[in-house]
Order: sequence, then C-alpha cells, then structure tokens
Amino acid sequence: MAVRIEQGGKVTRSGVRVLSNFSLNGVRYSQAMEKLRHLRALQAFDETARQSSLSKAADSLNVTHGAVSRQIKLLEEYLGATLFHRRPNGVELTKEGWRLYQSTQEAFTSLQKGVSDVKRQHQHQSLKVSLPNSVALKWLVPRLPLFQREHPGIALFLETDDGITDFDTSEVDVALRFGVPPWEGLYSEKITDEELVVVASPALVGEARLPMPAEDILQLPLLYDAFNAGWNKWAEQVGLNPDQVTSRNIEFFESAVLLEAAIDRQGVALARHLLAARDLDQGRLIRLDTSRVPLERGLHFVCRHGDQDRVAVRIFRKWLLSI
Repeated sequence: MAVRIEQGGKVTRSGVRVLSNFSLNGVRYSQAMEKLRHLRALQAFDETARQSSLSKAADSLNVTHGAVSRQIKLLEEYLGATLFHRRPNGVELTKEGWRLYQSTQEAFTSLQKGVSDVKRQHQHQSLKVSLPNSVALKWLVPRLPLFQREHPGIALFLETDDGITDFDTSEVDVALRFGVPPWEGLYSEKITDEELVVVASPALVGEARLPMPAEDILQLPLLYDAFNAGWNKWAEQVGLNPDQVTSRNIEFFESAVLLEAAIDRQGVALARHLLAARDLDQGRLIRLDTSRVPLERGLHFVCRHGDQDRVAVRIFRKWLLSI
C-alpha cells in the first residue's frame, strides 16, 4: 500500500522542520491528534466518573492528579458543558456528565472486552483458571503434576476465589464451579456429580468395627459444613430421627478446613466425596459407613461460548473429564 505524506510547518534555527500539519493518506495529522486527545480525555473522564474521585482516577490510570484534571478541563471546554460538580470529598456528575458517562462506560467496557477477546484467542498455550479454594487444595492441585507431564507446553495460572467469576470483566479463561447450571451466556459441562460421605480419622474411631452403626456415629463429635448441611438427611437415610442429631458446636465455611479438622481427630465430617477422595486413598481418613447423601449441585467446567474449541481449553477440559 502506498503511503503519501504531505508536509508543512516551519523550519527552526536548528534546521528542524516543525510539522504543525501534515497529511497521511489524505487524513490530516492535526485532526488525528485531536481525536487522540479526546480519547485520552474521555478515558480520564470515564475513570473519574467511575471512582467519583480525581485522585483515585489518577492512581488507577497511573498519572498525576493534575493530568486527570487537565484532561477533564479540556473535554469540558470542547463540549461546552460542565461534567462534574467539585465536592470536598470528591466529584459528582452533572446531568450532562451522567449522560456522557452512560456512553463512555458502555464504550470502554466493549473496548476492554474486545482487547481481552483478541488477547485470549492468541494465547494458545496458557490458561487462567478460576476455582474455589477447596477444589484447588483438595482436588486439582495434587493432580497438576500429571497434567504437566502430559501437556508440558500449556501453562496454567490458578486464581482461587470462592466468588463467581465475571467473564465479561475478567481475563479468566476457564472456571470450575460447584453449582447448578445453566449459567447465562456461558458454555458448561459437568465434570462430576457430588455426594456427601461420613469420614473421620482412623485414630478417632480406634478399633471400632466398620461399617459403624449409625447410633455409634452419633456418639462422636459431628463436624458441620455451612454450605452442605446434610446430617439431617443422613439421619433420615439411615433410619434415625433427625432430632437425634446433636446441636452444632463448630460450623466450617471452607470444605478443605472441615476435612483438615476431621484428619486432626476433631470429629466426624459429612464431607464432599470429591474433596475427601485423596485423603481416603492415602489413609488419612476412613469412611465410617456406606451411606451416600446426594447433592443437587455438581462440579462443572465453565468457559465463554466458543472458547471450548480453543486448543488449550479443549485439552484442559478433556483432561479434567478423564481424572
């Protein structure tokens, strides 16, 4: 493609030509720079509106407070409108500012999503995976050496968070979710159903014969999972009155911590089998009876629609389903 540059401006005493205007393929440079200045000003405006603070916007954009203030002033002069009311504890959008912010917020969100989509599509050999702490500690991390041996060219970056990943605003490629689909706008596939099983440290039960009668299990301290409260269901399943289940002394909000308490002989846990499986295989825990309390929720592989066909995502999904 031919590129035509038309020069203008003036020559300084040093012989350097200052280009006050030039044209690149018919587009005047001064016009292009004007649009670029407006883009920077709009970014400063959008961040200030989001933070309701010039200082916080400056920190977020990694520039000075004065730079943000100047950009907003330039934008206000260009538009002929006041965008913010200055307050002692920050700034507040005017009616005109709010109207503009509705547009910039949508535009910058769309721009960020577009950049992330392109970046993600070209990072074939790395995956950012979001998953709950317990699933990471008790299930995935111990198995990662196997994945690395089988697929040494794929780098995994684990983000452990018990919150729900927002795929619209994050750079996460894959999430492992314990729940019930569907998740709107996302591709999901079940890795496994989940159930609760009765487990304890071998040292807690000593020489007791297994499987233990339900009445004997109730004589031991019971540990409670705040998110999978199933002791009453277990009692019904084994033919006991749920009223026989003792009151709760300690309630665990983290399944991995619940299992550690059971390993430490603090009591009997009604635990998610998926998370307890490795401790059972290695003898740190034993099952006290044969009961199984099914859960409505299961562990699911989740990604953006279309991403399931990316090479690295497809390999990781296939491996997860095989373990």
